Formats: sequence, structure tokens, C-alpha cells
Amino acid sequence: MPAIELYRVVRADDTHGLKAGQMVEAVRNTGPETLDDVIRGWVEQLTAQAVLSAGTTIAVHGDTATIRQPRQPEPDLTLGAGDWLVHARTRLLVVTDDAFHEGFSSRWLSRA
Repeated sequence: MPAIELYRVVRADDTHGLKAGQMVEAVRNTGPETLDDVIRGWVEQLTAQAVLSAGTTIAVHGDTATIRQPRQPEPDLTLGAGDWLVHARTRLLVVTDDAFHEGFSSRWLSRA
């Protein structure tokens, strides 16, 4: 079962409220098994712990999923094979593989 990993944001992203150096959790969707075994359980656990808004749901359709987040600017997220589901603060983001590798790093960032 794939692990949920922690990453640091390499670039600030005002759209999503991410600051460079902020730590986020992410899991990669590599197919239906990842959705069922990891991502669905992760979303349910974060919702149960009140980390995500109550009412956050995930519906799986083959190797894609639709995630509904109430009271968010992008309430419906579509997660496809190869995409990353990122937990940042109180919301989830879907990030393509290219964008993930460009904007996230497992390395510690040095302070200027």
C-alpha cells in the first residue's frame, strides 16, 4: 500500500494559500487500488478528525475520483491516474504529476 508522504512547497502559490517552505501531505493516485486503499481512507480520516470540512466526500469511478469539498473555492475536484492529492491546511488540492514535481520537494529549504 503506498504511503502518504510529507513534502515542502518549493514555490508560493497565492491561489491555494501555500507559502514556500510550508509542509503538506500528499499521496499519488496510481490507479484504482490507490484510490480505494489509501485516498478514500485518508479523506475519511481527515474528515473524522475535523481537519477537513464535514461533508467532504469521495466517489470512485474506475481509476478516477471526484472529491466534493463544501465551502471551498473549487468544491469538486477530479483526481485522475498519476495525479497527486495534496492536503494543505483545511482543504484538498489535486495536482498533476508535472506540477507536483515542479512545485514540491522532500528537501529542507534553506532560509534566506
